Amino acid sequence: MRRLVLFLFPVCVLAQGITGRVLDDSTGEALVGANIVVAHTFTGTATDQRGEFRLPEVPASGSLVITMMGYERKEIPLPVNSPLTVRLRRDVLEAPRVVVTASRKTQDILESPVSVEVVTPLEIREQGAVSLEEILPYESGVNIIKDQMNIRGASGYTLGAGSRSLLLLDGVPLLGSAAGNITWAVIPTSEIAQVEIVKSGGSALYGSSAMGGVVNIITRNAPPRPEHRFRTRTGWYSPPRYDQWVWRNHRGWFTTNEWTLAAPWGPHGYWIRLQQRSDDGYTQLGWSRALNLTGKIKWNQPTGSTLSLYGNLLADRGGVESQWKSPADPFEAPRGSEHDQGRGTKLNLNGFYNRVFSPRTSLKLLSSVYVVDWRNSGSNTDYSHERKAYLESQVSWLVTPRSSLIVGGTVSPSAIRARLFGNHRGLTGAVYGLWQQKSGARFTGTLGSRWELFWVDGQLRGRALAPQIALHWRLQPGLAVRGSLSTGFRAPTLAERYTSSQLSVFRVEPNPDLSPETSLSGEVGLSWQLADRGRIAALTLDAALYQYRYNNLIEPTPDAYGIIHFENVTRARITGADLSAGLSLFRNRLQAHVSYTWLNPVEVDDRDRVIDTLAYRHRHHFVPQMRLKVGDWTWTVDGRFASAIEKTKLFAEDPVTGRDRRVPIRVWNSSLEWSRKRWQLLFRVENLFQYYYVELERNMGEERSFACTVQYTW
Repeated sequence: MRRLVLFLFPVCVLAQGITGRVLDDSTGEALVGANIVVAHTFTGTATDQRGEFRLPEVPASGSLVITMMGYERKEIPLPVNSPLTVRLRRDVLEAPRVVVTASRKTQDILESPVSVEVVTPLEIREQGAVSLEEILPYESGVNIIKDQMNIRGASGYTLGAGSRSLLLLDGVPLLGSAAGNITWAVIPTSEIAQVEIVKSGGSALYGSSAMGGVVNIITRNAPPRPEHRFRTRTGWYSPPRYDQWVWRNHRGWFTTNEWTLAAPWGPHGYWIRLQQRSDDGYTQLGWSRALNLTGKIKWNQPTGSTLSLYGNLLADRGGVESQWKSPADPFEAPRGSEHDQGRGTKLNLNGFYNRVFSPRTSLKLLSSVYVVDWRNSGSNTDYSHERKAYLESQVSWLVTPRSSLIVGGTVSPSAIRARLFGNHRGLTGAVYGLWQQKSGARFTGTLGSRWELFWVDGQLRGRALAPQIALHWRLQPGLAVRGSLSTGFRAPTLAERYTSSQLSVFRVEPNPDLSPETSLSGEVGLSWQLADRGRIAALTLDAALYQYRYNNLIEPTPDAYGIIHFENVTRARITGADLSAGLSLFRNRLQAHVSYTWLNPVEVDDRDRVIDTLAYRHRHHFVPQMRLKVGDWTWTVDGRFASAIEKTKLFAEDPVTGRDRRVPIRVWNSSLEWSRKRWQLLFRVENLFQYYYVELERNMGEERSFACTVQYTW
């Protein structure tokens, strides 16, 4: 009876508040921004500029959990004496241990019930990347075909008119409502804290477009001290290897200049970034010009609540290309389209509010406004004016120290006025829930579901229920196995329903009767991390087997006259495996990482018999990476190898003439970095051996390029 009363009316016995400092174990320096949380509660704080913290009230029992990126997690039993001094050791794995996307809450990456990859700021910096699409193809299970993201072969290529992989910015969807595609230029790569890639279906938590996976870009908060940073990146493209392919009498140059100001503001903080980009392109219509203003401000209240505002304004223009002129002139535009270009503006405003009501209950509110305007000129005169809003509320409740419940709801209205889509209005609404239960110290079960409805022009056009179940078993501190089974869904985009446009020799016609896609996916996986074993500083291994089954898969399908309709393919099945391994030697001076993805993507009939291969999928994808650090110098080598695409949609390979021949991708890159205190110099070569390949037919892969990056921080 007493246990029942304590469960129904939880009582938290509080001790006096504690103060303390968090220091680097090897140097003794104060660590700024370390997180101190009372385990199994929402009570917590962060260290200030002197590495100090204060918790007004803590339980008389339990434990404190201290974490910071780049350092090992530490847990201290309560009660403790005040003041408390905590020393954190550097994490030899040099990888984030904490993720938030897989279960909509903070958790150790080894406790994730589904497959997760993490991109760190170090990876972005060492590649000198100014766009996230330069990084993602080098992550396990991820590919990008002409700006369209593809996780585990879910999307293929759909003319940029619909993605089955959802992109989030700080947990807020960043896909447009009209085409459901991604504008990579709006993502501030220099201000990223980490990128989390959830490779299992995520519709149960994130809804439509997440049936193939989720990429969540988490932006950083302001540092505890004022910071100015200037970065300039300048480079050029090699001229074509063959004289008959040369199409201009000068080199193609590209330049990016960035200036960032970040500073605390009392207990609050902000950062603002201005970026200017100019790219001549390696093809005639591959040029672009852009100006981007991005900022974030965060208010921290004494009550424990936080409010953040994020804004991005992009103004850009560039060439609009669909295919090359001819195999003899692969870098030139087709006759009559040499001057095709587009210009536009994109405004994205996000708001985030988090309120801790008690050690066991918290509220999160997310909102965004997305405004897109663009217009083409030349042979293509399409235009579009798009407005989209998003609102989400989420309540998290720690029912018991071993049980947690998350419930939430979303609503997202949109409106589009465009020449190629027409004038339409859309609305989606959803509710979701996630229950997580621990059994013992090692076993965790997760059960989630989402109910979503879609309206187009005031008419209900679809509804979907997406349940998910996942099991996680931590066999040892560094070894865990996982398994999940989930359903997914995706509503057809307005572009897929209503596009009416001419694309080179092809014409796209509307198909307003499209049905929503559905999926059933399952995976089993294993993660293993080994650290501090003599000369081996760290060893990591992650493996997963999975299968996705799709119904009503939407694909662009041309008929005998070259007229394209988006149609529901009856059934599809993708079976695959991911394997990635990392090795760190000699106190992290030498690091190596490899990843391999195998896919068997097929279209099947009602009896599960194979009909054909799905288009625009690589069956094999292999990525090797190596990093050597000596003093202030770091040398990196990375590669990307993918088997030839076996099937395309637009142009079939001619076995007699070799026209539209498809080849494997074999690309090597290398960079050399010098970094000391406030300075960073980076020289990088992409496509080192100038290998020519075509991923999307009649679109040449990127030429070899050389880039030099100089960054100064003060």
